[in-house]
Amino acid sequence: MSETESAYEQGYDSDSTPEIDVPRRYHKGGKGGRHVREEPTSLAHLQACPLAMNCFRYQSCFEYCEQISQIQHHRELVRLFVLHLQDGHVTLAGVNFTLSLEIIAQATGIPNVGEEWNKRQKLDIFHYEPYIKPRCMRHLTVVFPFRFLRDEYAPLMKLIIRYFTCEGRFSCLYSYHVRLLMHFTRVRMMNIPFFMCRNIERIVPLVQRKSSAHQHKRIYHYALIKIIVMHQLAQQGISWEDFISRDFFTVPQPPPEIVHDEGGPSHQFDIPEPNHVSAPSYVTYRKGHRALFASARRVLSPPRVEGVSLTSSAHRVLSPHQVEGVSPSSA
Repeated sequence: MSETESAYEQGYDSDSTPEIDVPRRYHKGGKGGRHVREEPTSLAHLQACPLAMNCFRYQSCFEYCEQISQIQHHRELVRLFVLHLQDGHVTLAGVNFTLSLEIIAQATGIPNVGEEWNKRQKLDIFHYEPYIKPRCMRHLTVVFPFRFLRDEYAPLMKLIIRYFTCEGRFSCLYSYHVRLLMHFTRVRMMNIPFFMCRNIERIVPLVQRKSSAHQHKRIYHYALIKIIVMHQLAQQGISWEDFISRDFFTVPQPPPEIVHDEGGPSHQFDIPEPNHVSAPSYVTYRKGHRALFASARRVLSPPRVEGVSLTSSAHRVLSPHQVEGVSPSSA
């Protein structure tokens, strides 16, 4: 059992206790516990969770999970990619690469549709209700312990963290974790390529300010970045073996010169965005005919989505007992 798994399972086992103490309040802006950034190397854990298999397949994300299970991480490639990335472009060993949500969608096969969401956006409290244990609702804060999550959604959340957020934080959750649950349980559509693209963009200034000895501590999405690189190598007719054998990856490289607009800051934080985003009139998946969960010109919030209300939103959530072979535990 991995270090990440054992740490998680110890916390998860405690979720089923009949009593729960009032949680200690997390410090605002804290690190949220120890980070163990371990990305999946096989599909074993995913295949052992029928709910996650159902959710990932329905949202056209299973192909991406298969890619991750087959990829072999190259830590130095990813470090150099992030270190030299500027304005969505990077040149490595004479080859030009682009980072964009369109490229991520092409490389991963995840549809480039849904509400654009970043980690700084917040959710109204009633969005949490289908996923949080009732006795924990009154203790919710901006950051809350993983054990507040209903037991039946804990395995799914664990896999979402491993495949899509990759920050290595298993002790606590934020609003974006609940937002991802809403997406995978078919409550409110989310643009996954946009979310992952913004995640990579966020770590760039953090890595570029660190010495080479500490840069890897700030990096995640190792598998995703290599998938992006290999996809664009294939587009340019360059083999992986030819590319990775170039001297650029064996000879120490000087730190890049970070160029900013005149008078601009060394890095910029995310600009807060509105909580509600209007959807296009009608959008379908790349490989199917399922429409987005919001209708034309309606704000993407449950009170305005057809068939969803504050009292009925929980019934729209894909719960484990709706998936064959899953036995939900009591909340």
